Amino acid sequence: MTALAEFEKIEAVGIWRADAEAQRRDVIVTLGDASLTIFDTKDRVLAHWSIPAIARENPGLMPAIYHPDGDPDETLELGEESDVMVEAIEKLRKAVARRRPHPGRLRVTSAAVITAGIVALGVFWLPNAVRTQTLTALPDIKQRQIGAQIVQAAERFTSAACSAPSPELSLRKISRRVFPRSTPSVFVVPDGLTDVVALPGNTYLVGRALVEDYETPEVLAGYLLAASAASGGQDTLIKAVLKEAGLLENLKLLTTGDLPQAVADRFAEATLSATRTPVIDAALLRRFEAVEVSSRPYALAIDVTGEATLSLIEADPMSAQNPPAILTDGEWVALQGICES
Repeated sequence: MTALAEFEKIEAVGIWRADAEAQRRDVIVTLGDASLTIFDTKDRVLAHWSIPAIARENPGLMPAIYHPDGDPDETLELGEESDVMVEAIEKLRKAVARRRPHPGRLRVTSAAVITAGIVALGVFWLPNAVRTQTLTALPDIKQRQIGAQIVQAAERFTSAACSAPSPELSLRKISRRVFPRSTPSVFVVPDGLTDVVALPGNTYLVGRALVEDYETPEVLAGYLLAASAASGGQDTLIKAVLKEAGLLENLKLLTTGDLPQAVADRFAEATLSATRTPVIDAALLRRFEAVEVSSRPYALAIDVTGEATLSLIEADPMSAQNPPAILTDGEWVALQGICES
C-alpha cells in the first residue's frame, strides 16, 4: 500500500500513553504494511494505528510526538534513538498526503479557469462583439458625422480645408463624375497632404498639389478613384475607426451615438502619417473605365517616366475613346484657385 520497501519490518522503542489520564509506558513499535503496531514489553498488543490516520504534534522537533488523527490524548513519543522509525513514518505520511484528493486546490484551480475564461471573453470576444454591434447600429448619417469630425481633427496637421463658392462647385462636379452612385464629401486641404485619403462617411481629403500642379482634372480624378479602391469600402473604414477606439469608447459610441474626440484625433493622425502605396492594378483600370476617365494622367503623375506605371498607360481604357470632359477649362481653373481665396 503506502509502506516503502526500505522501511519494511523495522522496530523502535518509544513511550506510549493511552489517554490524558493514563501513565506513560515504555513500548515497542513495529512498522507494518499499513499501520503501526504498539506492543508492551511483554509483547502484548496495545494499539494499532493506521498510517493514513497518524498526525504529528510537533513537526521538526525531537522527540517526535504522534497521535491518531482527531485524538491528541493518545500519544506516542519516539526519541533520537528511533530516528529511522521517525524518518519512515514521515515519508509514509507524505506519500499518503500526496495521494489524497485536495478539494481546496480543485476549487482554486476551477476558480482560476473560470476567471481566465471571463478575462478571455473580456479581452477577445467582448471588444469584437461591441465593435460589430456598433457598426450595425451606425446609420449613414452618423458615419458622415464621424467623417466630418475626423476632418476637423485633421486640421492640426492640414490646416482648415480650403473653401470658395465657385471652386467648390467644380469640386462637386468632379466628385459626381468619379462617384456617380454616391454623394461624397471632398475637401481640399492646404498642408500636410500630397495625395488623397479616404475617411468614413464617404469623405475624402485632397492635397492642394493635386489641383494646383496639374493641367487637367484627370489626375485628381485618378487619385480619388485610387483612394476609394485602397480604402476597402466604407465598412472597412468605419471598422478601422472602431478598432482605434477602446472598449469603453466603443460603448459610448454605441449608447450615445457620439465618437469620443480622442478617437477622432488618434485616427486622423494615424491616417495622415500612414505610408500609402499607389494603386496600380487591373481592378483600378476597371474603375477608370466605368466612369470614362483616362488612367494615363494618373499614371504619369505617380511616375513621370511612366516606367513604374506602364500597365496603367498601355491599358488605358480611354486611349481610343473620346470621353466627355470632367470639367470645362474655366471650371478647372476655378478649382485650381480654391486655396488662394
